[in-house]
Amino acid sequence: MAHNSPAIDKANQPVDARQATESAFRCFETLFSKKLPRVSDPSLEEIEMSKEGRYWLVTLGFNETPPINPYLPKFLQVPLRKLKVFKVDAATGRVLSMKIPQNE
Repeated sequence: MAHNSPAIDKANQPVDARQATESAFRCFETLFSKKLPRVSDPSLEEIEMSKEGRYWLVTLGFNETPPINPYLPKFLQVPLRKLKVFKVDAATGRVLSMKIPQNE
């Protein structure tokens, strides 16, 4: 699913890591922050250029608070850390996809 973020650089220069990260965060905020109150504390976990150099792969981490379990003590009810990988077009800065990392 492609996210309709505006092109970052209009002068046809490649998107750098910072710009790709900003696109990923904007997409994350649009999809999660206001719609899911149990999601919080997004942060950059890693970023890398794809092997062919056409995409940035931006991994964002965030906390997801599980529903309250009345049978567990409060100190055991901790948020779960989740990850999402955003594929960002290196030419336009447009987010092309979001996936769960393979190891989750």
